[in-house]
Amino acid sequence: MPRSILLGRPWPQPGEEFFTTEDTDYAIALAEEERDTCGQCGLLKVWCRDPKHQFSFEPHEETCWPTYRLAQYQESDKWKAKLDDTKRATQLSVRFRDGHEPDYEAGLDLPDQRGDADERADDR
Repeated sequence: MPRSILLGRPWPQPGEEFFTTEDTDYAIALAEEERDTCGQCGLLKVWCRDPKHQFSFEPHEETCWPTYRLAQYQESDKWKAKLDDTKRATQLSVRFRDGHEPDYEAGLDLPDQRGDADERADDR
């Protein structure tokens, strides 16, 4: 999909170019970046493959808690009791437990809906 269309350019009419010159430039830049990025560590290959940087890196560990909970579930008797074909056909995912959902609007700086309604009423 061309970048310009993703950013809102109207769908081209018959005979119009699908990829603009700018779209092509962005696609080439992305392909070059992906080529130069290590698929294992995610850093630029020029850094991660250079022996002079061998001891420059510090391991860092983080835990993805949804993945942790899925791993726990797969070790449970409930999961192990399922037939193998059922396990292979099951798509596991996680959801927030009731009462533990995060504030999905946190950090978005959205106006308070109640305050907006009060302001509109004052403007009348």
